[in-house]
Amino acid sequence: MKVIYFDLCSIPLFLMILTTCYSRKMTKGSANNLFLTLIILSLVSAVSDLFMVILSERLPLSGAEFVLETLLANVYLATRNAVSAVLLLFLLSLTRMSSLIGQRWKQLLFSLPNVVILILLFQNLFTHTVFTVTAEAGYSRGVLMPLVYAMAAVYGLAGFIYCIYSKRFLAPDKWISLLVMYLMNYGAVVIQFFRPELLLEMFFSGIGAMGIMLSVMRPEERMDSLVGMGSWIFYQEDLRNVLRSGEHVQIVVIRLPNSREIINYLGDHRYNAYVSEIANEIRNLSRTRFNRVELYFERPGTIYLIADKNDTGVESIGERLLAENDGILKNYEENGVRFEPQICVIRCPDDLNKAEDIISLGHRFYKIGTSRQNIYRADEIVNSRVFAIESHMEEILKRAVTDHHIEMHYQPIYNVRSGGFHSAEALARIIDPEFGFISPALFIPAAEALGLIVPIGDEVLDLVFRVLSEHDPDALGIQYININLSVAQCMQSSLPGKIRRLERKYGVDPSRVNLEITETTFENISEVMLENVNELIRMGYNFALDDYGTGYSNIQRVNRLPLKLIKIDKSMLDEVSSANGRTILEHTVRMMQSIDKQLVAEGAETLDDVEILKSMNCDYIQGFYFSRPLPADEFIRYIEENNA
Repeated sequence: MKVIYFDLCSIPLFLMILTTCYSRKMTKGSANNLFLTLIILSLVSAVSDLFMVILSERLPLSGAEFVLETLLANVYLATRNAVSAVLLLFLLSLTRMSSLIGQRWKQLLFSLPNVVILILLFQNLFTHTVFTVTAEAGYSRGVLMPLVYAMAAVYGLAGFIYCIYSKRFLAPDKWISLLVMYLMNYGAVVIQFFRPELLLEMFFSGIGAMGIMLSVMRPEERMDSLVGMGSWIFYQEDLRNVLRSGEHVQIVVIRLPNSREIINYLGDHRYNAYVSEIANEIRNLSRTRFNRVELYFERPGTIYLIADKNDTGVESIGERLLAENDGILKNYEENGVRFEPQICVIRCPDDLNKAEDIISLGHRFYKIGTSRQNIYRADEIVNSRVFAIESHMEEILKRAVTDHHIEMHYQPIYNVRSGGFHSAEALARIIDPEFGFISPALFIPAAEALGLIVPIGDEVLDLVFRVLSEHDPDALGIQYININLSVAQCMQSSLPGKIRRLERKYGVDPSRVNLEITETTFENISEVMLENVNELIRMGYNFALDDYGTGYSNIQRVNRLPLKLIKIDKSMLDEVSSANGRTILEHTVRMMQSIDKQLVAEGAETLDDVEILKSMNCDYIQGFYFSRPLPADEFIRYIEENNA
């Protein structure tokens, strides 16, 4: 008598896994589809096996029961052995190694064991050499049944060998889960082959599949179920597997630059539906062009597409997305939501062959491009000087600190009332021996991200204090030098001590130094930062608020801050040609002066800019109209000539 309890228990397991897959929207993508196929085949196999056993207990079989028993036996053997093939395909897809069977002859060779099984089942209808069903005895194995097991064992052995090999592609916990699944699955096959009454196969398959679901598939990690695409974590994992496999693919990065505004406008729920609609349109456009396409989503608004290599198809998808954006998302556009994607096409590994570089380019391509275009090609970007610099930024910054490649340039600040230059802003520049001049727009954000902004800031302080000690500010007509402080520097409790040591080392009067902190720094000021500011003020240093107009500070807040100087951001002067822009700037100047703050307007590039600021009684003006930032020696000569 056969024990059916294992089959009975396996069916709820498979149903539970299916429910999870569909509820978490794990229905898109090659690996997800293969996993679903695996579970459905296993479920059909378990149900067939269960009812075969139940019918076998009702001997002798009626005519209808005889036909049903024969049908169930064929379904069970076909689906059960197909599971082995699908499991191997799933493993190849999971590790992005499907290219191993990409050629037609390899696909035919891969299918051969399964074809043999189907042929055996077909000929069994006439010879009954695989199994027999009789009304009196029910189901029993035939002489060719070991051959069916042998064909399935080909997939099992190949899968087990590849599972061991795939250790290099998978995290340890995932690899162990797959290995245990193989051992359990095929261990149960061996046991059931010798002990047919113990129906262990499907139960152990269910346990193994549940293990894969929880530790390998991890729906919460692999899928962004709110938009029906792979997650950002899954994209990074897949990308690294692609590079390890050597597979040639194309990656399309589709950035929605206005995503945050759309979220604020639509709300989270409708925004997710909006992104899902974009994803569906991409799938529709790519369906006829590629054998395999995977979509991933990085919040707030970047879609990644990995497709098999096709030199024209990927770019045509980008072009059609842009051309047809009036058709797709029509309901959203009627409500004022514009679909204006920025698209980058990366051929991998031809353009880039490191995951970090591909990820970095996906985040920055629209900044590196030579113009405000819609479609960018990675091969054009990666050959640019900017990309080369950013790709080596960490070593450039470390070299700048250790080998002292930081130079200070000084931009004069014009005093409207006296008609001369009364101060200057110190601006850091890196002159790298390999890459030459490095723009602050490139190295400052990178230094902040890499945790190197503090040592760079310390070097800047030292260089400026040294210049102040080597020249007599009074003889030059210079009252003070402005030095920018980063948020990271302000957060260090050791900052006042560092500046005190520099003051003593170089004999610099604190009144000769004005410390600049950006508006956004003051918006998020912490207790440590406030203590540092107050301590430095007690030591005799003054503070300026830089980039006023780029954040959200109001006049009451500015009035409460311990500031002597307010620097108006260039963006406010850029808008002065419009009536509203001029009015805003005039009121800003008037308000700041009414609360006894001195005002510097940055970004004056033309005589018209200067005349407008003079007419508004702005205190000081800084910009290219007077001078670009100059190296120390040139700055001293410029001041001596112009303040004479």
